[in-house]
Amino acid sequence: MALVVRPIVVRALSVCALLIGEQCACIPPQGPSETVSNVARDMNVATRFGRMDVAMEHTASAHQREFLEQHASWGRDLRVLDVELAHLALEKSDKADILVDVSWMRMDEGLLRATRLKQHWENPGGGWVMSAEERASGDVGLLGEEVVVLRPEGPRDVHFPSKTIR
Repeated sequence: MALVVRPIVVRALSVCALLIGEQCACIPPQGPSETVSNVARDMNVATRFGRMDVAMEHTASAHQREFLEQHASWGRDLRVLDVELAHLALEKSDKADILVDVSWMRMDEGLLRATRLKQHWENPGGGWVMSAEERASGDVGLLGEEVVVLRPEGPRDVHFPSKTIR
């Protein structure tokens, strides 16, 4: 069985290929701010879901041990509900500061907490990596800080006071 290709089909396919090629050529390359934003979003979402192996790929080797210590309670004692990149400040083409808003709660409480983290990012030439992370504002305890949690001593009596009439 021979395959017959008509000249009009060949012309239509070549026009489609030409149009698709021109569309692809018009997409500009990503700038440093877009690149660091994408990498930071991927790293923070991976951390939120407990994927520390993915997060470690985007953490500077000098900061990896501290990063693991700061995030040791995530998923165990703390539940991270949401992460959101709030602000990006590109100092140079290879240094950036990113503010990340984190909504979280302790596993044994029902209180929603919010903390803003400041992350320092660098691009030494092999891709963007986070070189430092600190709490900028909000609730303390997200990054492994010592926190004294006050709890009531015993179960609270939830009954109304009653009187016996005789």
